[in-house]
Amino acid sequence: MDKVLLKKAAFQSFSIMIAVVTSSFVLMQYQTVTTAAITITSKNIYGVNDILEIQESFVDYVNTAIKDTGIPIEFSLHKVVQMDRALLEKLGSPIDQEVLTQLSNNYIIIKKPEASQLSITSEDLYINKSIKLMISGVGDTEMSSEKIIRVRGKEIFSGTPSYTEKNMKERDNEGLGEEQPVSTYDNDLSYHIEITHQQDSLSNQFNTQITLQLDNVYAYKIYEDENNYYLDLRKPSEVYDRILVIDAGHGGKDGGALSKDGTVFEKNINLDIVLNLKELLDKEDIKVYYTRTADDKVFLRPRAELANAVDCDYFISIHCNANDITSPNGTEILYYDTSFKGVKSSGLASIFSEEIGSVISLKNRGSIKKQMGDIFIMDKSRVPMILIETGYMTNNADLAYLSNAANRKAVAQGIFNGIMRAYEELPVNKE
Repeated sequence: MDKVLLKKAAFQSFSIMIAVVTSSFVLMQYQTVTTAAITITSKNIYGVNDILEIQESFVDYVNTAIKDTGIPIEFSLHKVVQMDRALLEKLGSPIDQEVLTQLSNNYIIIKKPEASQLSITSEDLYINKSIKLMISGVGDTEMSSEKIIRVRGKEIFSGTPSYTEKNMKERDNEGLGEEQPVSTYDNDLSYHIEITHQQDSLSNQFNTQITLQLDNVYAYKIYEDENNYYLDLRKPSEVYDRILVIDAGHGGKDGGALSKDGTVFEKNINLDIVLNLKELLDKEDIKVYYTRTADDKVFLRPRAELANAVDCDYFISIHCNANDITSPNGTEILYYDTSFKGVKSSGLASIFSEEIGSVISLKNRGSIKKQMGDIFIMDKSRVPMILIETGYMTNNADLAYLSNAANRKAVAQGIFNGIMRAYEELPVNKE
């Protein structure tokens, strides 16, 4: 774990310990505390009306007591009372204060439908900055976005996300310049909420699917109590020590480079190399985001946006090369002369060139510097990045090599070796 995070956690633990000891001391000194006030300290579920008033008066009482003891510590609850009241008014149901103490400044509360047996599963659709939630056993009552509360700091949003829109000229997903509408959602965590409610034909059980498109890519954790689900949202860098983004170039209708006879598509070679690489990375303590793990069409902009959003250590895009003539052959590592987070892309490219070249038999053409504007995905990246051209689809020898499954596995091994060496020799600046 990062030393800064360790220090922060230690300080927070120490502060909590002091608060607990101090409040315990105060309660021992003042035996006149009312029964209602004592109850509120041990009761985790808060109601909407008089309990909040007791909570406020209890905080004032303890602070007065602490002041009389001469101890320079102010007692306060983890969440501001006014925030509790606002959340309660919107949800209309009690909130588990113990759960709230575990959440970050960004979280979403979803009021549970009235049902006896609920279960929830989730799917991280990070390439679209979305999280899909499936709630089973909800009964025949449809859920509303009004009961999906988004909290950022002290700001609370509910209902359908609203936005203002204006046209701006910028390059689109494929790098072409044109007018595009740009939406502004203020500080709302969610940009779009889609809710579907349907009955399973086999079990006759009703299910609700909630897809939350968010403002960013988050590492998330789900908590729950009797009344609500809580979706805690944190920056991936706050949760994971090492983060990668691996990009299998092209996909779907975008086949990429094509063999001269038109039978072999680059997209398939790229994907198979990435899937082999995934098997190796799954064994390591590294959080890896993949732009695709199937034959999907993914635009260029979301690939770069993913790398930027998760603030990854290294962004590695895997491709095959092509040329109008058949003679060019070999592996190339493309890079820009940039430096992010203390890592020079030129140094990153050199490592991968050496590691891949040491395990495969294709010609090693080395690392090649490209100019800004040459490659759209590299133009948009704000993290250490390289683009690997594994071989030439238009060269018969290269194509034959890459068409072999064992050879594609070897390419993946070379890339994996480059990743592990990069972490040893080019550690990123986490500050």
